[in-house]
Amino acid sequence: MSLFSKYTGAGNDFVIVRGEELGLRNAGALAAVLCPRATGVGVDGLITVRSLSEEVVRLRFFNCDGSEFSTCGNGSRCAARYAVDRGLVPPDHILVTDDGEILARVREDIVALEYALDARVERELRVPVGVEPRRRRDGWLVRMGTAHLVIPVPSVDVEDFDDLCRPLRWGEDVGPGGANVHLVARDGGTALIRTFERGVEGETLACGSGCMAAAFALRAAGETGDRVEFLVRSGAALTVEFIEAGRIRLGGPAVFIFDGVFPEAAR
Repeated sequence: MSLFSKYTGAGNDFVIVRGEELGLRNAGALAAVLCPRATGVGVDGLITVRSLSEEVVRLRFFNCDGSEFSTCGNGSRCAARYAVDRGLVPPDHILVTDDGEILARVREDIVALEYALDARVERELRVPVGVEPRRRRDGWLVRMGTAHLVIPVPSVDVEDFDDLCRPLRWGEDVGPGGANVHLVARDGGTALIRTFERGVEGETLACGSGCMAAAFALRAAGETGDRVEFLVRSGAALTVEFIEAGRIRLGGPAVFIFDGVFPEAAR
């Protein structure tokens, strides 16, 4: 029997396992068994954590269908909290992902990540929203490792959210791999955001990378300053800050939920 842990980052939840526990076994196959909400633990993805040194851990990320992806904002925050909880690293440490290194700072339930900003608004789009053919809104396609389609709307409280976002996720303008879709509405100094996430193929309660992409797009359009607070669907708050030239910070809650075991057959 092998141990896994469930963590949530502002409602974005993950199974986390030690890379050393898996050995050469297929982490993607394990994700396909453990992640589904109907038949498994019920999470948005699986993360493996492998210790590289006293202050560095290596992360890998897997969708519920077993496919691997390069990085995840809330997943990285959860993995940082896990690594500190397990005594693998000190509160300030380095995460290594396929998209590069991230500085993590863990302060009890609040975890902040600092990135070298690698993002661009690839294009501005007029995207269809709803069933009416002529109902279109402006949007931004942001590349931040993965593609994010950010659409400003008057309100995020829309009906049939998944049905609305699914065709946008696969829209011809976003490229062959599709994109995460984010609806964003400003409410005073706060931005409300909802996310349809690829790999999950449905709404998730939070998306840290999506908040960073939305903040980048809003800032590039002159609609916000260097700090944006996002209220995600779980009710939690995630903060995005542009802290210096070429760097960005993502902060918010990351919380342990429970430990469990999976049998050898699940591998």
